[in-house]
Amino acid sequence: MSNVRDFGAVGDGRTLDTRAIQAALDAGGIVHFPAGTYLSGTVYLRSNGGLDLAPGAVILATPDKTQYNADDFIPENRVFATEAVSGAHLIVADKVENIVIRGGGRIDGNCASVMTEPNPEYPWVFLRPEWRMGQMLFFVNCKNVNIQDVELLNSQYWTCFLHGCEWVKIRGVRIENDSRTPNGDGIDIDCCCYVTVSDCIISSADDSITLRGNEAALGGSRPCEYVTISNCILSTRCNAFRIGVGNGLVRRCTISNIIVRDTRTAICLVSQYSKTSEGVQIEDIQFSNLRLDCARPFYIATTPRGVQEETAKNIERISFNHVRGTARRGSVISGSRRGYVKDISFNDVRFDYQASENILPEPPPETWYSEFGKGGNPPAAFFLCNAEDVQFKDAKVRFTVQDPAWKSTIMAVNSLYNCNEPLTDKPDICI
Repeated sequence: MSNVRDFGAVGDGRTLDTRAIQAALDAGGIVHFPAGTYLSGTVYLRSNGGLDLAPGAVILATPDKTQYNADDFIPENRVFATEAVSGAHLIVADKVENIVIRGGGRIDGNCASVMTEPNPEYPWVFLRPEWRMGQMLFFVNCKNVNIQDVELLNSQYWTCFLHGCEWVKIRGVRIENDSRTPNGDGIDIDCCCYVTVSDCIISSADDSITLRGNEAALGGSRPCEYVTISNCILSTRCNAFRIGVGNGLVRRCTISNIIVRDTRTAICLVSQYSKTSEGVQIEDIQFSNLRLDCARPFYIATTPRGVQEETAKNIERISFNHVRGTARRGSVISGSRRGYVKDISFNDVRFDYQASENILPEPPPETWYSEFGKGGNPPAAFFLCNAEDVQFKDAKVRFTVQDPAWKSTIMAVNSLYNCNEPLTDKPDICI
């Protein structure tokens, strides 16, 4: 293991250490960073090597945009102009294998160097700057990736993005982003397989953990599958888990032993986010042993725009077992048409529903479900629309306050569901 200071790195937080860090990485093997702050632009990991960050060692992103990779540096890189972000990255791993980031130190995206001004229209988020870095950690088509016992802080966009990678282990990672950061995701797992994420604490500004099927940039069919996520604590103003995005397939994943706190939506499965996308097939996902303290526990839908005429891919064979929590908004299980969302099960589920939040008034039934994608809240703990074979077993809902906005426990429109016993003393409403 080499020492980055032997290659000329200063680590004073002012001197640009990009060249020294890259020289150490190019020399091969794992590079050790003693305590200090290493100001850097883009650096590229090499096979059979990586970063060993001692406690007190910080790799700090420079605000100088000339120190980063070009947007088109590889074909797989994508720039999302609609989110006002560049294609620049701090740490890049492109088609390499046997790489590691470890050691107790931190990687800091230096968000405050480019974003400080609140958005006048949405004051709870920063105004997007003229330029900002894209994904802080960018791994594409890599094998045998190990990220453990490090802190990833203050990302300007997504924090850690893995695209088309295999055999990935993420353990003991702490991610913390300013809640005002637009699109400030935690970990994004896209078209990857054989992935474990465990023992992480993530406080993100946008989705904490995503499972995606956006295979277009990879040039072929690449399912996101065989992913297990466990023993994590998540918090965000958006979705703790977001599953979907793209045109491919997400399947055969398990998520267990999770605490979600202070979060808008705990679990969001949506196939077709955009009208221009054909959507993602989502199937065989198992959730178990969850503690969800959030506004909305579950949002499962083919589209967030309510019932639409366009075709969509299925969401099916999704199970939730041993769940406890509190909520203020109703859960939504909705298909564009009957058959697109099916075989959804809830077993040993307990929720305390508090005072309602943003419940819609009672319009005619045909318009209820078209509004929920715009942030509205159904007047029921569970709202089902065009859903098939939804199972509730040993599931209980308790309304802890006398709020007249809550009309029922289950409201079902053109749906088939089964309860082994009443969820609560509030009536079901079936339309």
